[in-house]
Amino acid sequence: MFDHVVMRRSLGGQPISAGQVAEALLFYQKVHLVIDRGTLLGLVKQVGMPQLLTLLNRSDFSAVYCEEMLATSTDTVGAIQIHDLVALTFAGDPVAGNLKTVEDRLRFDLSRAGLSNSEAKRSTKAFLDRVPVRKFSGDHFIKGGVTDAARQDVLDSDYIRKAIHQVLQVIPGGYDTGPDLKFDVINSKLGLHVFTDIDFEAINRRRALIKPTEDPLSQAHLLTNVLEARADLALASFYGGDFITSAANSSIIKVRYSEILRRSTLNADSLQNFIEVTLPDAKTVAEIIDSGERTFSEFLILLDKAARFKTWAKTVNPDENLVRTYMRDVLSEGWIQRLPQKCIRYAITLALDASNPIAGLAAGFVDNFVLEKLLSGWRPNHFIDTRLKPFIRST
Repeated sequence: MFDHVVMRRSLGGQPISAGQVAEALLFYQKVHLVIDRGTLLGLVKQVGMPQLLTLLNRSDFSAVYCEEMLATSTDTVGAIQIHDLVALTFAGDPVAGNLKTVEDRLRFDLSRAGLSNSEAKRSTKAFLDRVPVRKFSGDHFIKGGVTDAARQDVLDSDYIRKAIHQVLQVIPGGYDTGPDLKFDVINSKLGLHVFTDIDFEAINRRRALIKPTEDPLSQAHLLTNVLEARADLALASFYGGDFITSAANSSIIKVRYSEILRRSTLNADSLQNFIEVTLPDAKTVAEIIDSGERTFSEFLILLDKAARFKTWAKTVNPDENLVRTYMRDVLSEGWIQRLPQKCIRYAITLALDASNPIAGLAAGFVDNFVLEKLLSGWRPNHFIDTRLKPFIRST
């Protein structure tokens, strides 16, 4: 069920954090991270470059480096805004001068992140030895490049209206425009012209009240959302497996290609339910690591003890509920005591369905229950109870 996952953006659109990587590694057999400059610098700040290189040496983790920044360039001619979808590469710095190669740019970024010149040089080589560099503007992910494909998307009048309608419902400060939204994009020799009736002033008033404050929304932001969604679609199609990205990008992809993210959504919901049932009222692994309560080094020790649990998670039938499978396998143990209330509800349901020894007990009178059938061997709750819970709760 949890074979491999590709991660590019968190739900809110921020770069993937070390905690989110850790949580994915705990369940998936293989995690592939799409690293851009923001993600790289964020991980270096969180865990340090040596730890990131250690992670890249693992067989269950891999990455690709996409340094290009996807954006919408905007020029104003009179009262008209003219847009273009672009993939930008950081070219240089007033002090450092021109940075012509990816090695130069990466070394510069690592130096700004606090590494000495010699450390930045060594780390750049080590990183590029482990991680391939790919371009959104090239043919690697999609023939003709992501930007050209996205231009076709924004010029599809029916699709662009539906896409913008969806994204306005999930972004902070947005609203449901209804089916009569106007968002027309015209292509000319100068570029892309947008004609819309979106109430940007009202949206930005609401965004200004959000803490932390959100940047003002504009036509260019919405076009960039479509561009980013096209990049995500290309990545998801190229790599396969589950795909994790922002809510805004996902909402756009689902307008036309909902099947691409269907399994990812089902697995994400299943994981969320599993965590709520097995670790009620506890912080998640991602929260523990991102808050600094546990280090990534400590997590890797835990991860090395999770092999049997990860194998079990992989073997879960995709057509079954993860929590249901967990409870069924746990109930095959000799006895279970002090299960969280949510687990008890699932257990009782399973017991009644399976005509198991406690089927005759009234659910309302069950506090602790003992199964007559005793089976030996490892069960998934062994890892949860003896490894994961102490890791989370002893902070």
